[in-house]
Amino acid sequence: MKTAWILALAASCSSTAFAAGEADPIAPKFERRWVWVMCNLQVAKEADRVVALVERAAAAGYNGVVISDYKLNFLDRVPRHYFANAERVIAAAERTGVELIPAVFPIGYANGLLSNDVDLAEGLPVVDAPFVVDGREADLETPDRPLLRNGTMEEALADRLLGFNHQDEPGKCSVVDRTVAHDGIASVRFERLSETPNARLIQTVAVRPRSAYRLSAFVKTQDLRPTGGFNLMAIGKDGRRLTFHEGGIEPTGDWKEIEVVFNSLENSQVNIYVGMWGGREGRLWVDGLELRPLGLVNVLRREGCPLTVKSAVDGTTYREGEDFEPVRDPLLGRVPYEGEYEFRHAAPRIRLTEKSRIRDRERLLVGWYHPVPVHGSVVMCCLTDPKVDLLLRRQAESVAKLFRPKTFFMQHDEMRVAGWCASCKGSGKTPGELLAANARRCRQILREVAPQARVVVWSDMFDPNHNAIDNYYLVDGSLAGSWEGLDRDVVIAAWNSGKAAKSLRFFADRGHEQIIAGYYDSDDNLSTWLRGAEGIERVNGFMYTTWSSRFDDLERYGRAIAAPKAP
Repeated sequence: MKTAWILALAASCSSTAFAAGEADPIAPKFERRWVWVMCNLQVAKEADRVVALVERAAAAGYNGVVISDYKLNFLDRVPRHYFANAERVIAAAERTGVELIPAVFPIGYANGLLSNDVDLAEGLPVVDAPFVVDGREADLETPDRPLLRNGTMEEALADRLLGFNHQDEPGKCSVVDRTVAHDGIASVRFERLSETPNARLIQTVAVRPRSAYRLSAFVKTQDLRPTGGFNLMAIGKDGRRLTFHEGGIEPTGDWKEIEVVFNSLENSQVNIYVGMWGGREGRLWVDGLELRPLGLVNVLRREGCPLTVKSAVDGTTYREGEDFEPVRDPLLGRVPYEGEYEFRHAAPRIRLTEKSRIRDRERLLVGWYHPVPVHGSVVMCCLTDPKVDLLLRRQAESVAKLFRPKTFFMQHDEMRVAGWCASCKGSGKTPGELLAANARRCRQILREVAPQARVVVWSDMFDPNHNAIDNYYLVDGSLAGSWEGLDRDVVIAAWNSGKAAKSLRFFADRGHEQIIAGYYDSDDNLSTWLRGAEGIERVNGFMYTTWSSRFDDLERYGRAIAAPKAP
């Protein structure tokens, strides 16, 4: 569909007027007018909410509702009443003429998928970590002193904390508070954020290359805004960010422990940061900043994540089951529930067998793989392990049986960790090629399960103007070429509004039909997309997309995207 005609009309309607609700801009009658709904149909009240949204969407001119439900990852484990609730939603859709589109294959936000097999997380390698044997057990050899100096915030000259390379404006925005502390007698308090929006501590710390670390801090807040400005992170000396965790705190809250886990990769030094970026108001206290090496916490055990144990003296390789008992972390991916990876618990030790060749006090070099959660708890699955494909097929079959859909929505999205494990490395493919191969397999699975069904996928991981780039987050290499895995019949849900025209043109030139995934809890996202879509063929859908379940503007957007076509 060409949209040039509409832009001339939309130009006369300011985006400000649209945002204020004074006048809606005229917009094309998109063939597909969808609503994105995140829900938990296991809860009866949630099913009631979705039924009401389906009816409301139909009345507002929408003809499709995309159902994103975490429980679709394990329909074989949900209670019977889940299906009764789902059938009520299905009946509402049939009654109102709204198509239900289930979201499947959460390759980026993979925790639900991983709850079926927690070892299938993508793992980063630890190489030759020093272990020492004590009696019949071996554990990680740890330094005698804390890796990070003055994490207790108690060593200070006035308000200047000792041990840190940088502290933003001591005595003004960063103050040593000797009346409030989590432990000990002091903390650091960040305040006057409207005057100094960046309020941070930075310390350079020596680390072992290719090792696992846990960085943690206790945080307390009072009227803090924006909470998303809080950050606890490690950056390599090469400038590459190793952790990704913003926010995770309330505007006002008592002491809470925040943790991030990282692999040092090739770095022998990292820069540790904690504090506020872009703060506007309120106060933030930080105490108990700690960095410690991690042993076999959440050790992954699958063929693509081998465990190696050898002598630090002569390199003798020891065998699991002969020289030491099988190694597993019983809490791997199970805290607080299946599919969640928490690193506070104790690491399992290596236990020697009765006939072990390993001797007491012997020093060992141990290698293994561990997951890295990003943005709090999000964990990525492996792109190459065939067991992942089996889980995807099982999900497709169970979802198809329940919803009998005409369209599937593939959730390849923000895949932030990829390409590290031995199976991915052994493929000889780049991350982009791995993702392309995965997309082909996913499309084939859906073709076999529901031959006539349409397939939609998020745009970002296949878009060179967005996330299909080099060294995206913790992807080991380039994602270029990922788009080669998309058949021309796959519909693109485009959401790169910052480069709308470039992204839409890229997929149009490749022959894809496109649906604009707009709104994103914004007052005016439609005008941006209409400008970007000027002259581009086959942009024939719009999805009202909200992450915060904000449906305030559902009717207004419904009127805009369903307006009569100009003569």
